[in-house]
Amino acid sequence: HNIMDFHRNKPIYLQIVDVISQKIVSKEWKEETKIPTVKELAKELEVNHNTLMRSLELLQSENILASKRGIGIFLTKDSYQNALNLMSKTFYENQVPEFFATMNSLKITLGELIDLYKSNKKANETSFI
Repeated sequence: HNIMDFHRNKPIYLQIVDVISQKIVSKEWKEETKIPTVKELAKELEVNHNTLMRSLELLQSENILASKRGIGIFLTKDSYQNALNLMSKTFYENQVPEFFATMNSLKITLGELIDLYKSNKKANETSFI
């Protein structure tokens, strides 16, 4: 079963970044721990090695991952916060404008959205009890 659910409108390497970032913010992967090898990760995600390397390079440039030569790739001590920042930035730049455009075309008011947000938040809070 394939862990990746590829979307045509987004480059695969960025989708891999999303999957890895999600593993970090969900605390599935802990800060300052070693991640699986490139070979293991490529197999797990069923992606090309070169595509995965591009994703890992981006995560290293965001100080989420750090490579230790001959040892492996590790999460940085700030990987949680940095992954959260990267995910927020991506959300604000890509999904929010699209969301507001859809809202606008459907004539959904901000008031309706706030009510929906509050009822959804309340429903989620009670489901964890």
